Amino acid sequence: MQAPDWGWTSGGTALLLAVAVIGGVAFVLRFLRHPRPLFELDLLRLPRFGTANAGSFVFGVAFAIMLLSNVLWCQELWHWSALRTGLALVPGPALVPIVTLLTVRAAQRFGHGPLVAAGGLLFAGGMVWFACFASVTPDYWRGMLPSQLLTGAGVGLALGTLVAASVHAVPGHRAATGSALVNSVRQISTSVGVAVLVAVVGSHVGAASLHDFRVVWCVAAVLGVATSAFGVHLSRGGGSAQTALAASK
Repeated sequence: MQAPDWGWTSGGTALLLAVAVIGGVAFVLRFLRHPRPLFELDLLRLPRFGTANAGSFVFGVAFAIMLLSNVLWCQELWHWSALRTGLALVPGPALVPIVTLLTVRAAQRFGHGPLVAAGGLLFAGGMVWFACFASVTPDYWRGMLPSQLLTGAGVGLALGTLVAASVHAVPGHRAATGSALVNSVRQISTSVGVAVLVAVVGSHVGAASLHDFRVVWCVAAVLGVATSAFGVHLSRGGGSAQTALAASK
């Protein structure tokens, strides 16, 4: 997040990237070797669990980009108040629980994969719509509202379904640690999404940032399509959780 101000080739940026890589490797090695790890990373070897969590991570990054960028857009480029911005963003989140409830029976009938695939594509469509029709001149009904409805439906289809797919893929005696890993992946993806947004748009947002916003919305759209690919992979099934876990040891 500091790279746009410090410079991507600065010593501080390079040092922090190196620390991140070394810390990440140490994290993985520690938990793979510890007899009672805080995060049971071997669960990611379960085909459906690993796929669903990868999809959750990718979609979580895209979701964070969408959510924060919409707030910044309304307040910094359209100069709307916090209250007006909040009201403008209601349609998307309001649609999420409605769609999620409607997907419960659909998931039982069609499985998790098709719903995730459809949700990712709807989300991507919403981001592309806003990237195409967003204007520095406020135009809520043509630019933001259709995007809100598409992304809201996409989040309702994909987000909860990915979590459900993850939980269903974990053996019963590993449910607690599996759920913890699922939630951790979601939190990490949110942090990454915010960092990606700031890295692309920068810390100083204004009328000249229109191109940068369009770029980051296209990045979110690509991540939405990638989420759909994970949904397709989920649709192809896989072995049972118990069999896959036994094979991974």
